[in-house]
Parts: sequence; structure tokens; C-alpha cells
Amino acid sequence: MAEHVLTLFARPRRAGRAALAAAGLAALQLWFGSLAMSLPGASGDSTLQLRMVLAAAWAALAVGSLHSGMGGWEAAGGPRVRRAEGVQLLACGAVAVGLAGGAELVVVGPSGAAAVGRAVLIWWGLAVLSGRALGRQQAWVLPMASIFPLSYLGWDTSGAVYWWNWPWAAPGDRACWALAAGSLAVGAAAWWLTPWRLRALTRRR
Repeated sequence: MAEHVLTLFARPRRAGRAALAAAGLAALQLWFGSLAMSLPGASGDSTLQLRMVLAAAWAALAVGSLHSGMGGWEAAGGPRVRRAEGVQLLACGAVAVGLAGGAELVVVGPSGAAAVGRAVLIWWGLAVLSGRALGRQQAWVLPMASIFPLSYLGWDTSGAVYWWNWPWAAPGDRACWALAAGSLAVGAAAWWLTPWRLRALTRRR
């Protein structure tokens, strides 16, 4: 019975496609993560490695995997479906951090794993917010849209990296880890603030 319910939950989410996409991202990161692209910046050109773009893609995939072809029906599924989605969201986020960080651990080492894992966490929070605001299929919008301001405005006039520019910050940068905690909190709040909770809060005012 439990297996049947799990199958019914997973089938409209096309878990097989998400698994194939995750395998593809891991392969790209292992073999091509060090490839770099030159991007224009306000204080000069910057260089962004593919692994950081893939970190945003990992976050978007983890959150976007919640999209269901039966989302309209499942909206009336009640707390049980909601709990199952929450478990899936956390599990997919953990898998994304684990696979992305693990690939960097193999190719670069602990410092690369920490930097990419932190980036996935930050973009995961943004992806949850994007999925709540724009729909789960658009979970990629905010993570990808953030890359340009990070690369263009992320340095001061002396060339020093701003504290919030996490793709270029050192792996142990405390401000960026605090930013990761804040992004996770924003994602959690966006997940909790469902349309019916928002309507209830509005009515109370």
C-alpha cells in the first residue's frame, strides 16, 4: 500500500527525469566544472567558473522537481500531501548539496566542496522563493537572474569582493555563510506562507 501511494506521488513529478538531470549535472561538474567564462563587471571583467552556474542549476532542479502535472488536484490533498512535498523538498535539497559538494570534493578538494555547497544552499532558498512567487516550474528564475548582478556589481572600486558576492568569496567567509542561513530562512518562510495562510493573515488584519 505504501509503495502504491509513493508511486502515485512520484509519477506526476517525473522523478526519473529529475534523476537523469541530476546525473547530467554531476557529469558536467566533474568533467567541465573548471571551465570559465569572462563576464563584464562594473570594476572590470570577472571570470565565472561553470561549477558556480551549475550550483544555481542544482538548486533550481531540487525545487523544480516538486512540480506536478496534477498540481491542481493535489492542492486539495490536505496536510498529508503537503508533508510529503516538504519531505521531498528537503530530501532533494540535501541530495543536490551532497552531489554538487561531492563532485567538488573529488575534483578540487574540501575548499571547493564548501564553496559550491554554500552556493547551492543560497540559491536553494532563492529557488524556493521563486517557486512560491512564480510557480514551481519557474524555480530557476531568481537563481539565474542573480548571476548577472553578482558578476557585474560584486566588487568595490579597489577590486575587493563585496561580502555578499558568494560565488567569488572564500569558502570560509563567515558573512557568506550567514547569507546562506538567511537564504534558507527566506526559503522556509516562502514555503510556509501558502496562499491560504496568506489569506488568513490578511483577514486578521
